[in-house]
Amino acid sequence: MHRRGWRLPALRVLSAAGRWPEGKARVSDSERRMRHLQEIVHHNSDWIWEVDAQGRYTFCSHACEALLGFTPAQLLGRTPFELMPAAEAERVGREFAAIVAERRAFRGLLNRNLRADGRIVVLETSGVPLFDEHGELRGYRGIDRDVTPGNAAGAGAPDQRLFQLEALYAAAPVALCLIDREHRYVAVNEAMARLRGMRVQEMAGRPVAELSAQAGIDAVDDFALLDAGKDVPDRTVDWDGRTCHVRVQAVRDLDGAVIALTMALTDITEHLRVQQRLARTTEALAEANRLLEDANRQLQRHAKHDHLTGIANRRGFDRAFERALAGMRDGAGALSVLMLDVDYFKQYNDHYGHPQGDQCLRQLAAVLQRVACRPDDLVARYGGEEFAMLLPATPRAGAEDVAARIQQELQAAALAHAG
Repeated sequence: MHRRGWRLPALRVLSAAGRWPEGKARVSDSERRMRHLQEIVHHNSDWIWEVDAQGRYTFCSHACEALLGFTPAQLLGRTPFELMPAAEAERVGREFAAIVAERRAFRGLLNRNLRADGRIVVLETSGVPLFDEHGELRGYRGIDRDVTPGNAAGAGAPDQRLFQLEALYAAAPVALCLIDREHRYVAVNEAMARLRGMRVQEMAGRPVAELSAQAGIDAVDDFALLDAGKDVPDRTVDWDGRTCHVRVQAVRDLDGAVIALTMALTDITEHLRVQQRLARTTEALAEANRLLEDANRQLQRHAKHDHLTGIANRRGFDRAFERALAGMRDGAGALSVLMLDVDYFKQYNDHYGHPQGDQCLRQLAAVLQRVACRPDDLVARYGGEEFAMLLPATPRAGAEDVAARIQQELQAAALAHAG
């Protein structure tokens, strides 16, 4: 048996000439060869088996008794998954279903099994597909080897930690891989293989740079940092339209030397898309809030200012007047108010038109603002053609002076009017 190539001996053996011997010698020679073949199969320390297309055992060598405590007769018609703990059967079942779907050979599939006495035995399973004369898959033929840690029968078996790592890699939802000093993938899990659009068997053993030139450069840099006693900073990589967060850790031997590195890749593509949408939404909300604040300021201004002349309206005047009166009660001094009314304004509008009438009101407001030039003075449009002027800290005589200046300014403005 060629264990590395997983080729099993045929069940029938021809003579060197390719023809059965003649007569009675033929029968005895055939029987002798068959018995010899059976001895090879049934006394091999590895368990040789065949399953049909439904995964049921159709042949079992006697090694199953030593490995599992069951006779071949007890296993025929059963599936391998019936011998495994439930969670293990589900995991291995998924992997084997993928293998069958591709009708391919496999090797090194680690699986835990329950012996007849209830103990756990770890088997390393390999197999090749069997096809009928029409090319249809009729089952698998393979061998199982005992690799239970600590079991003398499993000499050369992997350490328990390695088996646990295998189980972790196979089931973890995060993409995981182990890279050796030669910058090759030693182990990858299903999530990592899916991320690269490959099978686990296709990635294992291949150079990192062969799959991604940048990943090869990163591996060189990562080992250089780890050898220098430094940590590898987390980074992001883009693969085939997906963005992943990468975290690298060193694997060290007992002397502390870096012998490999582990890499965990978390697909953050959707997370980044959500962040981008959130950023756009936040930006849109900020702009909406800015526009709302502008609108509120405009509303507040319009609530206290006249839209035609830009000076305070009656509401703005009333509030300022109330504050000024409160100041007088607190001893702030004198307060004067001037009320102005434009005579014959209706006739002005009828003669010049309303646009010219509006312009006249704006010019009048500008004159009043030039006269009331102190910070606390307030000019307001009190009504249609009525204006008011609030003069804090101004006695009657001061108010009369302001009124006289207003008349002078109006005459100097020479506003157009007829009659």
